[in-house]
Order: sequence, then structure tokens, then C-alpha cells
Amino acid sequence: MQYHPVHSPAECHDMSDIRREIDHIDYTVIQLLSVRFNYVKTASKFKKNTTDVQATERFNSMLEKRKQWADELGLNGEVIKTLYADLVKYFIAEELKEFERK
Repeated sequence: MQYHPVHSPAECHDMSDIRREIDHIDYTVIQLLSVRFNYVKTASKFKKNTTDVQATERFNSMLEKRKQWADELGLNGEVIKTLYADLVKYFIAEELKEFERK
């Protein structure tokens, strides 16, 4: 999945063009989150216990890396860090369910 714009921001003629591109971007992001989620569920097969699933140290270092990436790309790193914290907490809860089923 890769985003291929119909119009670059400079080529948009009106709000309709902009909204269409934003919707396309959001759909692509959600598709990629779904792919990420499938990896998370599969990861439960390789974990020995719930501590491994929660992986607090990995969680914290991952958040810092996402913050760094966001800062480097001109976004507010703290906002992205919070967004990822919420997202990954949801994924971890789902991974725990998957782990408990096995």
C-alpha cells in the first residue's frame, strides 16, 4: 500500500480536491494500521508470557522513536507520541487476547 496522490497540494484547485486527497491519505494510513495489527497478532505466537506481550521497555523506546521521527518531519512529536501510545495500547490489549487464546 502506497499513497499515490491525484493532485499534489499545489495542484489542488478547490476544497473538493483537498478533501479527496485527505480522505485517500487517511484510508491508506488505516490500511497500513490494519497490516501492522496483523503483525502484532502474529507476534503473540513468539511470546512466552504476558510480560513479553506488554514489553514495557520496547513500548517506551518505540514511542520515543516515533516522537523523533515526527519531530524530524516537522510534526509535533509529543502529539504523535500520544497518538501512538493510544494506538499501541489498543494493539497490546488485542495481542493479549490473542496470546490467551493459544
